[in-house]
Amino acid sequence: MRILIAHDEAFNFTYRANIDALREIGEVEFFSPLHSDFMPFCDLLYLPGGYPELFLSEIRGNSNICRQIKSYAEQGGRIIAECGGFMYLCRDIDGEPMCDVFPFSATMENARLHLGYREYNGMKGHEFHYSDIAESHDLVHKYKNVIAGYPHWYWAETGFETLWKKLSE
Repeated sequence: MRILIAHDEAFNFTYRANIDALREIGEVEFFSPLHSDFMPFCDLLYLPGGYPELFLSEIRGNSNICRQIKSYAEQGGRIIAECGGFMYLCRDIDGEPMCDVFPFSATMENARLHLGYREYNGMKGHEFHYSDIAESHDLVHKYKNVIAGYPHWYWAETGFETLWKKLSE
């Protein structure tokens, strides 16, 4: 299994143990949604947390990657996205176009801290973000083979496939 992980200035919040767990099930490769010209082939795309809201002009300048990620999602590609990665999959962040996989607008307007531990179908994670999604306050969002939300999940102990199964239910 080829696992592609976004990693650059905008996407850099990951648990090392989660990356190690992914290495146990497949070949891990990193790429930059800000700087890469194309999205490499993968069986699973992981968009971790970070601060895409601080790099809106760079994301807009590399809209080709957004189109490729949307196409990958539309074709049934497996994606898991957390926090900033979830925001990146939204239609826009404060009016700036993103990947448009989910029909939501992320906003930093009236930013306030959302902080706490979360549990969903036995999986544990935490939230730490200031942005908000106006259209939905669900913990987990699903579209085709895409699972996204604000929580940063910890799957090093249970394994990624267990996380995927429980979040898919």
